Amino acid sequence: MSTPIRRILVVSKRPYDAIRELSVHFEVGTRGEICVAIGGDGTFLEATRKVDCPILLIRGGEKDSLGFRADARLDELPTVIERLKKGDYHLEEHRKLRIDYGGDSFEAVNDAVLFRANPGVIHLRVDYFDERGGVEPLFPDVVKGDGIIIARQIGSTAYNYFANGPIILSGDVAVVTSIVANYRFSSISDHDFRVELLKNVGSLQRDGVEVGRLKMHDAFTVSRSDKLVQIVRLRGMESFSRKLTRLSSF
Repeated sequence: MSTPIRRILVVSKRPYDAIRELSVHFEVGTRGEICVAIGGDGTFLEATRKVDCPILLIRGGEKDSLGFRADARLDELPTVIERLKKGDYHLEEHRKLRIDYGGDSFEAVNDAVLFRANPGVIHLRVDYFDERGGVEPLFPDVVKGDGIIIARQIGSTAYNYFANGPIILSGDVAVVTSIVANYRFSSISDHDFRVELLKNVGSLQRDGVEVGRLKMHDAFTVSRSDKLVQIVRLRGMESFSRKLTRLSSF
């Protein structure tokens, strides 16, 4: 059992009636022991940018919203409230990605993506840093296609999955997946990466938001961040296999 929850803050996709129900049982304000995020995966990402406390995602029920990281639906709110008040939950920690480009650093929860910025394909070189700090090629040659995705466990069920990349069940690793490219395979590794654009123009994105435009010979690195995302997990709710069923039919 964990510490019973008394104070929460709320991030929501829209003004759900359930927010009033939460205010009956908890002190709702700008600071809380946890953040209750109501909506879908976009709402979850919004919460990771706004708060530092653990996040509990509750699916809002919109048809265009998967809410993969949610253990409960909005109609299960009474059960959720009871579990939180009793401390019947646990925290799951995930490391963020750190993207370094152009002298700036950016944090990402889902993924770092380099995607072509015009109709032409982009050419990329993807390297990894070995244990001695040296640089080695990850793919046999230049990657030619629409782009590349680098994701950790949370992001492996997002864009990476829909680009036919593997799902990471556990472990402090990342997956690198090409997007409609000459090399149609993914690599799972515990290394950090360097990506260089060799031809055309690319859009560098973190969690779907552009942070820069790359031209020929521009490069960025993706590494483990020292910052974590904590997710509130509810025992006995939706299983991981059931989540995968929803994902495959989305």
